[in-house]
This record gives sequence, C-alpha cells and structure tokens, in this order.
Amino acid sequence: MRFPLADLYFAAMSRIRTNSAWAFAALLLAAPLRVQAQDLRRAVASRAELQASLVELEQYIASSGYSGRLRAEKRREAAMIRMRLEEGDLQVGDQIDLFVGGETTLTAIFPVVAGRTLSLPGLPEIPLKGVLRSETKDYLTAQIGKYIREPQVRVRTMIRVSVYGSVRNPGFYQVPADALASDAFMAAGGANSDVDPNKAFVRRGGQEIWPKEAFRDAMQQGLTLDQLNLRAGDELVLDPKRAGRGFNPYIIIGTLGAITSTVYLVARIF
Repeated sequence: MRFPLADLYFAAMSRIRTNSAWAFAALLLAAPLRVQAQDLRRAVASRAELQASLVELEQYIASSGYSGRLRAEKRREAAMIRMRLEEGDLQVGDQIDLFVGGETTLTAIFPVVAGRTLSLPGLPEIPLKGVLRSETKDYLTAQIGKYIREPQVRVRTMIRVSVYGSVRNPGFYQVPADALASDAFMAAGGANSDVDPNKAFVRRGGQEIWPKEAFRDAMQQGLTLDQLNLRAGDELVLDPKRAGRGFNPYIIIGTLGAITSTVYLVARIF
C-alpha cells in the first residue's frame, strides 16, 4: 500500500481543482507553467540543489544590473536557504507520513516533537535537526536500520502552516511539502468571493518573506512549499482586507479541501 492518506489528499485536491478550476483561475495564474517548473527541479530540493541555488542567488545579489527590489527578494531567499542548510527543515509541529514494510506500528503519521525529534514505537527518539526533507527517507532508513534489518521505508513530509486572510476556514493545516501554495489555500476551504490573488504573500515572525509580487511570480512558476523554503509556522496570507466579506458560491467545494486536509489527523485515531 502506497501512502494511502497522502494519496487520498491529492485525489481529493485533484477533484476539487477539476470541479472548480475556473473559480480559482485567478489564483492559479499560470497553471500551464507548473509542469515546466517541476521539470526543472525536484518538488523537494536536495542539498546540492539548495547549494547551487544559493550560489546563483549570491550572483544576483552582487550584481548591479538588477533593481533594488529584486536584489532584496534574492537576499531574503538566500537567507532562507542558508537557514535550511544549517538547521535542516523539520520543525516541531511538522508531521512525517511514514511507511515501513511489514511494520504496522511504524506505518503511520508521526509528529515532530519537542527537541525536533521523532518518537517511534519501540525505538529510541530520532533527532531530526540538520536533516532536509529530501534527506528524510535515507536518514530514517539508516536510523531504523539499526534496529530492523534492511527496512523498506517510504516517507512524505508535511509542513504545519497557517493559512489566513480571504479563505473560508483560516487556521493551521498540515500540507505536504511537495504540494503547491495554492493547495494550502484550498485546504483552508478555498478563496472568498471577490478575492484579489495579487494580494497574497507569505509571512514569518511578522516579516514578509515572500512579498506580494515575489509570491505571485512564485505561484506562476508552480513552486512547491519546499521550493518556497517554507517551514512550520509560516503564514500564507490571501488578500487579508477582504477576509470574511461576501459569499463564496463554491463554499461546498472549498470545504471539501478543508475536510481532506484533516483526514490525516482523524486517521491517527484508528
């Protein structure tokens, strides 16, 4: 069985996007570019890819041929990548959808707990500091392999993000790291009526790490949450001045997005 919960999430998201594609056309400004963007780099960046991106960004920053706004954006992005390379990705509040062949107690969704560790049944706590999302599978395979011979491991990492503003159900959601930013908005019930997609941005600790113009460009490129260098606690904000206004004729479809995002939490009960 292959990631039943994550597959259910993406199947539901796919149906929602199919049924309400034109309603969210403004939010997904350049969907045709998504495949092209994903072909250029993996949905979850490797350490080598992050290091290469950092070199490219530093060249932008050092050049006088670009506007001050663009260089400021590149400095912010470079700072986020440096933090990832130094500290790793997995933060308290994130979740790991783990499958270990033949080990039912190790096949479930596990939270990253205090100290940035992973607590698995019957095993010592596994430290996660310094581990990138792209490294999680190999790292956990090695750690579990200390106690289980040649474990067959599959992993999907989830980021606990806040979705705020002109969405039907603002709050915290666990969203796969390889999902698009638009999927996070869909998980929160979709956009309210009359939303302006050009007024979406990402905030961390009160500071905009992806301002409106930069975030719009990133969404046009179809970047994933991982490619945006997001981490637990980041806020995806959609046109906050219109929050709560008007009636969304696609409320039922949007609500399905919120329901599917909570499947992970409900499934842990069974």
